[in-house]
Amino acid sequence: MKIAEIVENILRGRKWAIYDRQNPIQKLNMSGDAPLFKVNEVEVKYLAEEIEKAMKEEQWKNSSSDGSQENISQIG
Repeated sequence: MKIAEIVENILRGRKWAIYDRQNPIQKLNMSGDAPLFKVNEVEVKYLAEEIEKAMKEEQWKNSSSDGSQENISQIG
């Protein structure tokens, strides 16, 4: 199971959500009445995409961190 799926299952199981911290509230205009506000919830698919992206970047860093490749040659 992918890490993104594990995180998604935890969020859904606990009925938790992730919210957009930079723009947490969206104003909904209502005709004639006071405006209604909605909390901007981040969709889990975007979280999963970011986790997978970070994992790929980390994997790439780890594979090239020492800058060398193994050379398995024998001199006979």
